[in-house]
Amino acid sequence: MDLDSGAGLLHRLTSYRPDREWDVPVDDPRVRQDLVPNDPATLPPPMKAYAESLPVVLLPRDLPDPAVPATAALAGVAAPACALDAAQLGRVLFLGAGVVRTAERDGRPVLFRASGSAGARFPLEVYASTRGVAGVPDGVHWYDGQRHALVQVAPPAVGTATTLVVTGVPWRTGWRYAERGWRHLYWDAGTLLSQLSAALASAGLAPRLRSFFPDAELRELVGADGVHEYPLALLTVGDGDPAVHPGGPAATGDLPAVELPLCTAAQRAGERTVLGEPWPAGDPLPQVPPSDTLDEVVRRRGSQRRMDRSGTLPRTTLEWSMSAALRGVDVPHWVAVHGVDGVPPGLYRWPDLSAPLWAGDLRDELLRVCLDQSLAADAAYVVIAATDVSGLDDRSYRDAQLAAGLVEGRLHLAAYALGAGASGMTFDDSEVPALLGEPASLAALLFTCVGVPEYASRPGGRPGAPVAVRPVAPRLGNA
Repeated sequence: MDLDSGAGLLHRLTSYRPDREWDVPVDDPRVRQDLVPNDPATLPPPMKAYAESLPVVLLPRDLPDPAVPATAALAGVAAPACALDAAQLGRVLFLGAGVVRTAERDGRPVLFRASGSAGARFPLEVYASTRGVAGVPDGVHWYDGQRHALVQVAPPAVGTATTLVVTGVPWRTGWRYAERGWRHLYWDAGTLLSQLSAALASAGLAPRLRSFFPDAELRELVGADGVHEYPLALLTVGDGDPAVHPGGPAATGDLPAVELPLCTAAQRAGERTVLGEPWPAGDPLPQVPPSDTLDEVVRRRGSQRRMDRSGTLPRTTLEWSMSAALRGVDVPHWVAVHGVDGVPPGLYRWPDLSAPLWAGDLRDELLRVCLDQSLAADAAYVVIAATDVSGLDDRSYRDAQLAAGLVEGRLHLAAYALGAGASGMTFDDSEVPALLGEPASLAALLFTCVGVPEYASRPGGRPGAPVAVRPVAPRLGNA
């Protein structure tokens, strides 16, 4: 990958180093120097806005739970097929992008979605290009996670299979993380897709994930301009021809007109003109531990902000969660073990837990690498996704970030299904190759902390009835 253009340049210019605070931009004219992170005056709205004249389908709020254990969905166990109607489509969308909790920050509401997001920025939008869904007209619909409704933004697309389109709004996450937020788009998209895919699989609806697609055509399909919003991934129901070829113009909706040119360039550098094959599903796991249903686990999960350093997790939790999370994914992963029964503390390259790359207590080292965020030291184990950038291009770099987010999302679900907690974690890029004993060309993708929760998250509400919560402040350092 060329580190002087496209996604490679963005990666290089947005990599954290110990000689610069995370919220201080690198001194380079290609990075915007005029942005003030977390400025209340420029806070973007939490979701798009559309004209009230567009057709709206209010989805049923009584969700049809197939009662499939979360662990079975993650393990790839085949489930009985349910009809794809308005209620089931609404269930799938709600379990990924529905508003389940609310809070107030600086006098403004925060809408927490069912799937997690770095910094609670929730920079994603979801569209459903429907074909033959009972109770929903064929067409391209934007999902309103607050009203639990579909807003039709375009006529039916060409294709036979209902397809969900996930897009990213770079300014919504850039408001906090500047140009590095482009990476967060793909991390968050992977997390969202882990829950959308699990919801479809638990209803026997055979999700098919694609990240290789004709970008310009997808932008036209959903009304994204490629600067303030762009498509990230597709999720098709079944093996049919994805309904993604535009059948007419789409309403664009309203978004703040703030551009991050470095992000625009990185996105455009990876654009393609053809539709690729789906990602491999991965073989089902032979063992499935008991758990609550997927729907119950999704409502229970949150981004854990504090973990009990004195607590430990069983080895089986680590092994099963990693096996489930990496089904069909070939991005390399490492595990820093702090408190796992039967596994000596140290750093391991998955799947080998027999011999550590580094033996001993790594809590202080992980704390330092993760910018003094205490979860990295308090967790029972920390999963690290990383890959050699020399073998990537502008498109496969996107895929690597998306895959890391997908694994993180599955680790979240597995943790909450098995009685643990989890949270994604950012890091000092320059420190990771030495930590893992790898060459400098290794690019860290994402850290996921899994451990014993210090508190229980309040379960999320149901469609149209989110619960009010008071967010827990994370600890810094060893306090």
